[in-house]
Amino acid sequence: MSDTRNDTHLALKRVESLKRGKSRFEPTRLYLIRHGELLKARPNTYHGQMDIEVTPNGVAQLERVADRLAEVPLRAVYASTLRRSLQGAEQVAKRHGLSVIQRPAFREKHFGAWEGLTYDEVAERFPEDWTRWLADPPSVKPPGGESYREMQARVLPALAEIVAAHPAAAIALVAHGGVNRAILCHAMGLDLTHVFRIEQDHGALNIIEFFPEEPHPKPLAASGLERRRPVASRPGKAGPARRLASSDGPSVAQPAWRGMAVVTLLNG
Repeated sequence: MSDTRNDTHLALKRVESLKRGKSRFEPTRLYLIRHGELLKARPNTYHGQMDIEVTPNGVAQLERVADRLAEVPLRAVYASTLRRSLQGAEQVAKRHGLSVIQRPAFREKHFGAWEGLTYDEVAERFPEDWTRWLADPPSVKPPGGESYREMQARVLPALAEIVAAHPAAAIALVAHGGVNRAILCHAMGLDLTHVFRIEQDHGALNIIEFFPEEPHPKPLAASGLERRRPVASRPGKAGPARRLASSDGPSVAQPAWRGMAVVTLLNG
């Protein structure tokens, strides 16, 4: 049996042991949510850190998430400082009598000079940058913006902080498509080259259980996936989500926490 298959087998055995209560360790459960649909004049536009409002449909999307989490004993609800994130977080938090805690580190990826432009406009005005971006989205950054790797580098320490602040508790974070994908890649041990293979529709809900420190030298992830409609793959839009086989050979990032993450993706 290969090392990868051994790792997966050990991870799954450990998860089942934990869920049967055979360990004194309990996870911190993060409900990771994407904000609702945005009010925008044009489709296929890079919004990044522009402060855009959500549509009535976007409000309804987060109400459905809030309904689903109404009986979950949430200890805290987090958001970025962008209003689309804050509004969705407030919808969730009010069911629990909580105030939203905002963290600037959870703001969406900064697209710099591309913000407010459509994909076609970026390709026309920044042809060289656009070509480089298509070839290497994790590392290439728009003029005046940040790369996905830079964005992940500011998100993960903030993530580790809120997980550590709530041991063995349930918390929620209403964030953004790019931020969520960066967190999910890390939790599942995937390099950011796979970032657009994770679907995150508006109102998507992901559940990540962060277990305490384990003796294994690298983070292990077991994933369950419920996927609905596929989306055409292109930068800024996730392609059809699928389980990654060991032959894909993702590299494992340096963990932001010590232990094991168990991920469930519920999209759409």
